[in-house]
Amino acid sequence: YEDIDFSNAYKVIDKEKDLKEMMTKEEKKSLATKRKELREKLKTKYGIAIMDGKEVEVGNYMAEPPGIFIGRGEHPIRGKWKPRVTTKDVTLNLGKEAKVPEGKWGKIIHDKDSMWLASWMDFLTQKRKYVWLADTAGLKQDRDKAKYEKAVKLAKEIDKIKDRIVKDMKSKDQKISRIATACYLIYRTAMRVGDEKDPDEADTVGATTLRKEHIKITNNTIEFDFLGKDSVRWQETVVAEGHDKQFQENLKKLVEKKKPKDEIFDDITSRHVNVYYSSIVKGLTAKVFRTYLATTVVKNYLEKHDNIKGKTANEKLYHAKLANLESAKMCNHKRTIPKTFEQALEKKRDTLKKAEKDQPSKKTQETLKKVESNEPKTDAQKKSKEKRIKTLNEQIKKQKEKHKDRVEKLKLQIDLSEKTKDYNLGTSLRNYIDPRVVKAWTDEVGAEWEKLYTSALQKKFLWVKNENVAWKDIK
Repeated sequence: YEDIDFSNAYKVIDKEKDLKEMMTKEEKKSLATKRKELREKLKTKYGIAIMDGKEVEVGNYMAEPPGIFIGRGEHPIRGKWKPRVTTKDVTLNLGKEAKVPEGKWGKIIHDKDSMWLASWMDFLTQKRKYVWLADTAGLKQDRDKAKYEKAVKLAKEIDKIKDRIVKDMKSKDQKISRIATACYLIYRTAMRVGDEKDPDEADTVGATTLRKEHIKITNNTIEFDFLGKDSVRWQETVVAEGHDKQFQENLKKLVEKKKPKDEIFDDITSRHVNVYYSSIVKGLTAKVFRTYLATTVVKNYLEKHDNIKGKTANEKLYHAKLANLESAKMCNHKRTIPKTFEQALEKKRDTLKKAEKDQPSKKTQETLKKVESNEPKTDAQKKSKEKRIKTLNEQIKKQKEKHKDRVEKLKLQIDLSEKTKDYNLGTSLRNYIDPRVVKAWTDEVGAEWEKLYTSALQKKFLWVKNENVAWKDIK
């Protein structure tokens, strides 16, 4: 951006940075308190909606401020200015009896079948933005539960679905064969369907928009390499065994006479895929497969580790997070490794080394030796000594247990950091893994479900606590 002079903007930012660095701890704390108070004040004013006579939380009640559009990956409109949203741009969705807030609003509508409260068009991306009810709202909770119920239904019908897809991959009707092959690809890899994006977005693809250049077929493998959603690279190798051989054969035929830039499924869209899925099981879509597959890999991992009741709380949480990692891998929820990762990891290792050398009970043991060396002169002193020795021994035991727990926790944290460094576990935990599976497993092994789910996610999954699903039923 050499044509634009950003020097004044840099000066403002540098000045703010310098002022922040000069602040004392007390001043920083005071500023944080003021900001928190302001957020609470805004939430009280704008963060509550009345639905069916009851107060419910609003999710995102602030419009994005104007600024330079960044986007992800090589976005075609990166660097363009995103204008400010005004009341004239906003459509409000209110009840017929509701009082209209002050302001010159674009439109006032009364759509009781929609869950959004306000919407506006983002003039730069030409996408509609919405203000929704918060995850704690009853309607959102019901919709969330329904999503996972669809995945449960899919799980019960998976053999029927797979048999139909495999059969149709061999169909003489070439269109049906192509659709079935695309559907098998989604089932086999948890790949997104692919064409549900705008043409002006970055060059990202999915199952139905894959090009010949994105796959490499060898004698017994199919290698995928492309940019998926949010420009995250997807690299996966499928070994052609069993039904995968038919899948490989179909792909070979499909790419045979195509050029590198040609789409493999050029006449297949998400609509074809979803209509096909729905013809096998009513209401089944490609999106449900990702929920089903993410939950299945978690369930499979936890099944192998459901005999750990006697293990420590640290170990139980460790295995729950490794199960979460399996789903992140399945869904390709990769992330860029933070620049400070190695530095932070080294700091953890140093903390571990220091902890291992620590002797937390040393002083207590010295006190114990002194007490033991004292010779009591009376029965009262003898009883007092025995009581003191017992107390000190209990303290030493607790100190050693606490120290052992701390060392174990640090070791597992370091191991997890290394294993999960390039994966984002939060996305699958929030959107794809059925929380009832994790809740049932934690109940079974005596772990705390709340240790894995943040307070925000616990609110999102409030409905789970009323389910009371047993682990044996899930298995």
